[in-house]
Amino acid sequence: MSQTDTGRGAGTLGDKKLSTLHAVAQSLAIGPMFSVALILGGISRPDIGAGWNAALAVLIATLGVLAIGYVVALYARRFAGAGAVYEYLTHGAHPWIGVLVAGFFFVGVLFLGGGGIYLALGILLDGFWTAHISDSGPAWWLWGGLALALVLILNYVGIRIAVRAMLAFALVSFVPMLILALVIIGKGGADGVTLSMFDWSETSLLGVTGGGVLGGVLLGILLFVGFEAAASLGEEAHDPHHSIPRAVLWTVGAAGAFFVLMAFAFSIGYGKDAVSEGAWAFSPGPVREMATEYVGSWFATLLELVVILDAMALALAICVLIGRGFFALGRDGLLPSAFARVSRYDTPWVGNLVVAVGGIGLFLLVAVGNYVGRFTISTPDGVVPLFPNDEFATFILSATIGSFAVELVYLILAVFAFRLVPAAGGKWWQYAIVAVAVATPILGFYGALNPDPHDRSNYNWEAMYWTLGLIVVALVWFGILLVTRRDRVDSAAAHAAEHHGVAPLDETLDYRPT
Repeated sequence: MSQTDTGRGAGTLGDKKLSTLHAVAQSLAIGPMFSVALILGGISRPDIGAGWNAALAVLIATLGVLAIGYVVALYARRFAGAGAVYEYLTHGAHPWIGVLVAGFFFVGVLFLGGGGIYLALGILLDGFWTAHISDSGPAWWLWGGLALALVLILNYVGIRIAVRAMLAFALVSFVPMLILALVIIGKGGADGVTLSMFDWSETSLLGVTGGGVLGGVLLGILLFVGFEAAASLGEEAHDPHHSIPRAVLWTVGAAGAFFVLMAFAFSIGYGKDAVSEGAWAFSPGPVREMATEYVGSWFATLLELVVILDAMALALAICVLIGRGFFALGRDGLLPSAFARVSRYDTPWVGNLVVAVGGIGLFLLVAVGNYVGRFTISTPDGVVPLFPNDEFATFILSATIGSFAVELVYLILAVFAFRLVPAAGGKWWQYAIVAVAVATPILGFYGALNPDPHDRSNYNWEAMYWTLGLIVVALVWFGILLVTRRDRVDSAAAHAAEHHGVAPLDETLDYRPT
């Protein structure tokens, strides 16, 4: 049987040659520079965000995501598989839970990075071309389609090539952004260096009509979404039970320190009064503004390229996660067997194509959604659109839908992680960490959905309705599986267990760092 045959168990991924460095690259490709440019400022929204306390909200989100990272590490020490979350919950909770959550998770990630990232790349590439090359050129969606094609090609020809590209993009993009932060701090920002943004009395923990520090936590968590992507390399890593946990925790720690630094630098860069009035939150290009003001326009151009490279790294990483997730479901007979096909380079090319469905689907949603007219904000000059155009409004909506979906999965992982703690040592502090992991997405949901208005003109509530729709779709799919393929559901993730090992829940493992 060839590697390109279909059928349950027919497709096989590459040899177990990937190291901790490859796993770190996969997790590090969460798009930190991209997030600084397009997402970080939203945390400082004065109406439904943290305002001047944006850096504090990012710090709280970092601590919460570190706890979630510990939860993922608990699973990764026991289970390995291409579907990651799918195998974790199938063996760590119950096969029915694993299958149902997997269906919801992988479709949710499509909105976040399997499709939404190509909206962002189209916007970024179109903006760069218009600003620096020509006023006329390809439409934004053609740029997004070009990025999609490149990602699919790189993920087709081999995971090692794709991961090396991720690591190169991430490293090249990190240094200039770090330099910008240090220059802003070194020059004292707009009004001098201060730590008052870490005092939550400046904004309040939760605003009277919404927002406050917790109002920024959802987007703060969104900065990290995708850190668990290293787990999707579980079948191709040389020692996944050690390399995956280390990659996850190292990535969250390093990314968290970077995000807090950037939030601090941009806060003082704009100054308290400007941030409190929304200058950072509603800026169409905060990185460009800060770079131009504190270094020069040439550096702003460099950082625009940096953000595009980082967005490409994120797109590569999410394609790896989605492709392997759909591959695992197809291999176990939970999706059509075509999803278990692999290329001659041992990559799940049919699973990878799902990102094209997500990308093209969101391109079409831009054309019919009219979200720029729906999402508005009241100003002294009247009601004005919150976003500059439909494509950017749809991107923010899709990112929020994906964030809600993934954070719900984080919550489910954390709840069932209590079962893993006894074999990991059963210490009180381990239970406390898992409890923090449970609380973090709950606080994020509360902070996001508490603000007025409680209707579809608020993109958080619009995203919630979409997320509820995804849950319904997952339930329908799961119900069909129970009726038509009950045996496949009951034996879910059997291939990963047979070939990559599963430590019984009552088996004590050595969880000390190695």
